[in-house]
Amino acid sequence: MRLSRFPNEGTETILDIHTVGSRVFVTVTRFLNSLRERITTPTNDNCQDSHLIAVDISISEISERDPIIREILSKQIFDLKSDLNQEIKDNHFFLFFTDSQNCVSAAISNPVQKLNEQWVRLINRSYGTELKAPRRDIQKLHFSL
Repeated sequence: MRLSRFPNEGTETILDIHTVGSRVFVTVTRFLNSLRERITTPTNDNCQDSHLIAVDISISEISERDPIIREILSKQIFDLKSDLNQEIKDNHFFLFFTDSQNCVSAAISNPVQKLNEQWVRLINRSYGTELKAPRRDIQKLHFSL
C-alpha cells in the first residue's frame, strides 16, 4: 500500500506498507522541503543543486494489529471514492493498494471539508503509523522538475 499526503501547508509525506512473510513494515519518506513550493516557485536553472530534494527515509516493523492495517484490511478499502480537485492549493491525498488479487487507486482533495469519513479515518491512522518509523537518514535525491 502507498499513501501519499500532499498538504496545502507543510511538507509532503509518503507511507509505504508492505509485508515480508508474516512481518509488516512501514517505510516513511518525509520531504524536508515542500515539493509544492519547489514546483510552483521559479528557480535559478544555473544552480547545480536545483534538482536535489532533501528527504528523510525511515523504516520500521509495525504490528499486524496496527490501526492502519485494520483499516486497510477491511473490505471498505476497495470502496474508496476519488474526488480530486484541480486546485493546486488544496490538500491532496493519493492511495494505491493491492492484495495481489484486487487493487484500488484513489485520490481525494480536502476530505475533511467533503466529510468523507473513510478517507479521514485512513489519513488520521497514517499519522499515527508514521510516528513508529524513527527519523534516521537524510539523503538528497535527484528529482527532475
